[in-house]
Amino acid sequence: MPSLKVSFPGGSGHRLDARLDVPEGIPVAYAICCHCFTCSKDTITSYRISKALASHGIATLRFDFTGLGSSEGDFARTGFSNNVADVVAAVNYLTEHHQAPSLLIGHSLGGTAILEATLQLDEASAEKIKAVVTIASPSQPDHVLHHFGHALVMLEQGIASSIEVAGAYYDIEPAFVDDLRSYNMQERLANLNKPTLIFSVVGDALVNETNAEELKQWIKGDSQVITLENSDHLLSKKQDTDLVSNNIVEWYATL
Repeated sequence: MPSLKVSFPGGSGHRLDARLDVPEGIPVAYAICCHCFTCSKDTITSYRISKALASHGIATLRFDFTGLGSSEGDFARTGFSNNVADVVAAVNYLTEHHQAPSLLIGHSLGGTAILEATLQLDEASAEKIKAVVTIASPSQPDHVLHHFGHALVMLEQGIASSIEVAGAYYDIEPAFVDDLRSYNMQERLANLNKPTLIFSVVGDALVNETNAEELKQWIKGDSQVITLENSDHLLSKKQDTDLVSNNIVEWYATL
């Protein structure tokens, strides 16, 4: 499926790099697919799912959060709130330049961000959202603090530090931790009245199955959990992203 290179101003005003994967014919719907913590729009999970949805007629926008991938901005000065604001900005971009998205998808922390972003959309945009999908997503944003190791001690003392994720180092400001901890998703999701599809990976070393169970319990709208076996957090095998994509398409068609 062809990809259109696009960009738009993110929630904090920085230019975000994006790709719009489009079907060969007229799209049946528009979606947004958000990547995981410190990842990018080209991480295999987001890339493959976005392409697969386009092959089923759903035009899908994937973008780099502020300070990551090819987007502008300083990652160290961002936080979960910036991710949420970037999702809202992506919704506004599609609405203004193409068509309002009706499906929001997020992998790992990107999934937690799209849940919160759905609650922060203006009334007109929120009404257009038919469904939300999370993939191996933590129920609380501060779950990612397990990546921080000894750096967390310094950050909690107000000292800037750096963390290592998958062999790469990222500078982190103390405000990053405070921002993660400022969200109580159990309270927030009691207001989310949208059909939600929740994917959980059995034996996920980063986000265990309890997170999916909590999301299902907390979300006000109808929700269901699909468990993936013999997979991993990134859904590294193409058959796994194909399975997730097919389930999304089939489920979305019933709404």
